Amino acid sequence: MKKIGREIISSLMELLFPASCLACGQPPEQFSEIMLCRSCRAAVKLLSGPLCPCCGKSFHKNTGADHLCGLCLTGHYHFDMARALVKYSPPITTIISRFKYHGQTTSLKSFQAIQQQLPGLTELKQPDLIIPVPLHFKRLQKRGFNQALLLARAFYPDQCQLIDFKVLERHRYTEPQTGLSGKIRRQNLKNAFQVKDQEIVAEKRVLLIDDVFTTGTTVNECAKVLKRAGAREVLVLTMARVD
Repeated sequence: MKKIGREIISSLMELLFPASCLACGQPPEQFSEIMLCRSCRAAVKLLSGPLCPCCGKSFHKNTGADHLCGLCLTGHYHFDMARALVKYSPPITTIISRFKYHGQTTSLKSFQAIQQQLPGLTELKQPDLIIPVPLHFKRLQKRGFNQALLLARAFYPDQCQLIDFKVLERHRYTEPQTGLSGKIRRQNLKNAFQVKDQEIVAEKRVLLIDDVFTTGTTVNECAKVLKRAGAREVLVLTMARVD
């Protein structure tokens, strides 16, 4: 009876407040967990390969199998592997902006559904510890939530006990990274993070979660700190990745 009651309430809510595309506001595709219209959904670029096996940079289909990119050949990153679900391009740019800066958390179910369409992420399913990239407390107070923490809970609903949002701390306030060059980003984030309890991360397979991989500076700085604290392996999962 309770289940029937919930279904009736859900149907009434859908009738009174019909769903709309997260990007353009048009009616979404029917019978889909991803709340996008047909046009917007067709524009979403899933990152399925060929990829750089380290940082997850995508290559054109005609470049053959997965292979290391130039940066990873030089040992540029401290993390062991990074993956993203989609390319950071419209309409994903709009959806993430509304999620991150305007609290459109209704997009989380769609993000979760997109993740489930990418079976190639199986290598990220058995972490010992899941850490959302932290916000400085001033920015957290202003925004009201940490988007990386919400993504971690959406991506790993059955492993929420592994999520630790306190062990990694952003103890130095930094300017927003948007619009900064790679070099300035690295300078901006230098010594911005610290591990509060090294025993928690020691010898752990750590999975970092963030919203967008732009130059990789933020997750790379986090990975460096975690490795210094004794983490055995650091993996990264972001919702989107800039080419």
